[in-house]
Amino acid sequence: MMVPFRKPPAPAMAVAAETTTRDPLDSPMWSDLSKRYLSGRAVVFDERVQVILPPVTENQTQVPITIDARALGQVDEILVIVDLHPFPQPLRMEPIAAQPFVAYRQKIEQGTPVRAAARQGDTWYVGGRYLDAAGGGCSVPPAVIAKVDWEHLGEIRARAWREADGGARVRMRLLHPMDNGMIANIPAFFIETLNVSDASGAPLAKLQLSEAIAANPTLTLLPAMPKDGELLKVSARDNNGGEFKAAIPIPAAATRMREGRL
Repeated sequence: MMVPFRKPPAPAMAVAAETTTRDPLDSPMWSDLSKRYLSGRAVVFDERVQVILPPVTENQTQVPITIDARALGQVDEILVIVDLHPFPQPLRMEPIAAQPFVAYRQKIEQGTPVRAAARQGDTWYVGGRYLDAAGGGCSVPPAVIAKVDWEHLGEIRARAWREADGGARVRMRLLHPMDNGMIANIPAFFIETLNVSDASGAPLAKLQLSEAIAANPTLTLLPAMPKDGELLKVSARDNNGGEFKAAIPIPAAATRMREGRL
């Protein structure tokens, strides 16, 4: 029987991404987690929400994860959900005046689905991948427990540069142990909130972090260029009430990146 010829699909920019309401990762935890974290709103699995994971997990205490939902356009908030984890929601982000994009590192306890949920109005668009990893990133003490550098606790080291689309790219590292309370005799001690604003204090992005985030958090964000001066402000607060701040200058076009501290 002859198979009728079919025209190839149009370019990706002209075609809606494939969506489904069935969990493509077939996780036994997803039903409960979605009810817990997605507030009973409509949930659609959408390939435009990208979760980028390393092909090999070399260090369960420092697993790089990138969430990219820019193909959706502007979103109201982003949640990261890790199904098989003591702290299933490691990060929440409000991209107030920022692209729906975040890259960070976290501790992983075992192989698990890793998902990103991006909300537009009353609908969550969810993407995810399975991370293959050995156990112990959260609960097994390291061979050598690093000493906390109390003198520089909370110091923020950051760089910013201009993007071709007119926005900014910020990469920052905060010196903090991010203890999750699962190691004997070491209480939970971690950064809970992190905010990026312009020079006047107008918010660009707000993040909530959990105990799952890796020690000395490293994050990359794509905020809009500030309207008031070429300066970004970063502020963070930990669960013991410690507050940390930095000012990040944005270099002029075609100049080298600069580091900001406060």
